[in-house]
Amino acid sequence: MERIFSEKSNIVFKQIIFLIIAASGALFFLFFEIYQKAYLYAGVLIHKIKTACGCTEMSQLIAMHPWIFGALAILSLAVFAFLIYSVYKLVRSIIQTRKFSAKYLINKKSKHSSKVERAILNLNLDKGRIVEIRGSRLVVFCFGLWRPKTCISSGLVKILRKDELEAVLLHEHHHAISREPMKLFIIKYSQNILFFLPGFKTLIKKYFTFSELAADELATDNFKSRSKLSRAIFKISEREEKQLFRESLSLSFFSSVISERVNRLSDDSYMPKFKLWRKRFILGLCSVTLALLTMFVFLSDSSKAFAMHNNGSCVSGVKQNQGESLACNLDEGEQVCAEGSHAHKEASGCEVN
Repeated sequence: MERIFSEKSNIVFKQIIFLIIAASGALFFLFFEIYQKAYLYAGVLIHKIKTACGCTEMSQLIAMHPWIFGALAILSLAVFAFLIYSVYKLVRSIIQTRKFSAKYLINKKSKHSSKVERAILNLNLDKGRIVEIRGSRLVVFCFGLWRPKTCISSGLVKILRKDELEAVLLHEHHHAISREPMKLFIIKYSQNILFFLPGFKTLIKKYFTFSELAADELATDNFKSRSKLSRAIFKISEREEKQLFRESLSLSFFSSVISERVNRLSDDSYMPKFKLWRKRFILGLCSVTLALLTMFVFLSDSSKAFAMHNNGSCVSGVKQNQGESLACNLDEGEQVCAEGSHAHKEASGCEVN
């Protein structure tokens, strides 16, 4: 029988990755545009941009367009702060996940208990990817970004029956072979960074639900043997949820998405539903669209303002002769200049119109 939730979770994960790539590309383009404009205006500010024909320096640009210069300064600081925040969240997530895992793995048993050994043998699982730890707490989770493993405590092994233990190990085995910790790391980190994307949180919740139901599919032979998993969830969920669950950890906990899993175990026809087009989503979509349009108009106006001063004409202190002006053609970024002096013509290479 086809495992529908495994397929659904893969589809939703691909949608999340596509959205992350699209949003990251848009942010990179936006940041690059801001960087270019900020670099040019910084050159104006420190008087590195000079005129070609002795005209007034382009520092006039700041005085004539203070709102553009001020907005660019604020945007530059915002981009810098966002990058610092992104790095901070990345490092914090890695450190917290490792710290949490190390807290329990320090009590790793050198040898599996006979109960776990029999379960591994019956399920034909990789013995090296199951870690049993000493302790009375009810602990079970999937960890490891590159080579996922299952961590289970001897206290949990003790209270579970043979079939319940096998259901738990199969559930976590699915997360391991699906590289769930790596997926969770990508998703949770992106959720912290791309928090402004409308509908992103709903899509992530959808993935979490389908991922857990996909693991339950494997643990119950496509929901044919439900009682063993139901009993295991009942014994584990409340205590583990209170003690262990952390939003920022890149770990897959057994007692996640309890309500949806219980509904599916009790009703074979049950299918989780997710509402996207809510008031909050529409408001978020309108806000992001408005912000992007405003940013586009601002960057376009700042480019025009800079081009006007860089390629337009400026007047020096020399009085213009009536009916006579001089033009200096733009050459590799040099300014066009209008003057009323024949002497300036020879010095600058300007031609009389």
